Amino acid sequence: MSLGQNIRRLRRESGLHTQKALADLLGVPQPQVSDWENDRYAVLETLTLVKIAKGLRCSVDELLVGVDPAYDRIREAGGTAGAKPLRLDSRAGAPAGIPVVAEGEASPASGTRRDRTAERTGAVRWVRPPGDLHDPNAYGIQVRGDSMIPAHRPNTVAIASPGRRVQDGDEVYVQLASGGRLIRLVRTTRAGYMLQAYNHAYRTLLMQRKDIRAMDVIVSSRLREF
Repeated sequence: MSLGQNIRRLRRESGLHTQKALADLLGVPQPQVSDWENDRYAVLETLTLVKIAKGLRCSVDELLVGVDPAYDRIREAGGTAGAKPLRLDSRAGAPAGIPVVAEGEASPASGTRRDRTAERTGAVRWVRPPGDLHDPNAYGIQVRGDSMIPAHRPNTVAIASPGRRVQDGDEVYVQLASGGRLIRLVRTTRAGYMLQAYNHAYRTLLMQRKDIRAMDVIVSSRLREF
């Protein structure tokens, strides 16, 4: 069971037989509802979940049933036995989450301890990691620009894993020696790397290896899931 499947089921149960009906109720475009129901977003913010739940007249827990077995166990136990509910999106160092930095900011995975605080890392917020992500240094990037549409839209979160080996054709969060940081599709060349945007309005960058400080693989996007 996925979040998108739950949204679709609860929409139909509430008498909203089309995605447009839910979109009109919530005041969002119909394609956004389609994106939700087809799990094209790796992470939905808490306020978005609350908005959907209010429109469907259900609880946030009903939206999340079956999405994460660990969360289900905590919910069914009522949070007893000292267990703390998993926090989907918090504003200060949530131990159960991973930090999210704004696109263009430094990666929090660079030489710092995993128990750092949001203030020290520059995290704009924290999100719960997908259940099958096991990299302790994983982090999110809150997308600012439109260079990687349709894979990454502004204000969505891309998840990066420094522990993954970069392969030709991967989406990566690139940290340039010059100080720039951006999400791009990487391809190797004899001289170094070719960094491509999905949006053709942005030019392809040809970089030598010495110009690249780090590249972390994006493991979740609208085009690529875990």
